[in-house]
Amino acid sequence: MPAFAWLVIVHALAATVWTGGHLVLDLGVLPRALREGSAAPIRTYEEMFEPLGLTALALQVLTGLAMAWIYLPRFQGLFNPAQPIGMLVGVKLVLLAATAGLALHARLRLIPRLSDANLSGLAWHIRAITALAIAFVVVGALIRLGGPGLRGAGAGC
Repeated sequence: MPAFAWLVIVHALAATVWTGGHLVLDLGVLPRALREGSAAPIRTYEEMFEPLGLTALALQVLTGLAMAWIYLPRFQGLFNPAQPIGMLVGVKLVLLAATAGLALHARLRLIPRLSDANLSGLAWHIRAITALAIAFVVVGALIRLGGPGLRGAGAGC
């Protein structure tokens, strides 16, 4: 199997863990925590998911950069409107920056201070990170499936 195929497979599996984990947190754990007015379910989930989730995110970054290098050698054409794939890869990098910013904010400020009283502030953060994770999947699918203007650009790789 070509190296590119392995990159796509690992990237997709890591995206499944990252996005799926945040969907479980957002749609399963968070509503229960808010209903109970208790941060405990979120803390418990966070302790279990964080090592796996951060590993998955790191794998996505590494494989994503490797695939971007293949699609855009030396990242030429990144954010170039004349190169739709360059724009989509650029969007993924912006999503990555936003994700990193939210992750740092959560790790350094929200999680250490998490209590039953400030749970609603974390809820918006969880929803934002989940929305970014979904956006990653959508943009990634557009790249692989030939999104707007790409006409199947990723199909032959």
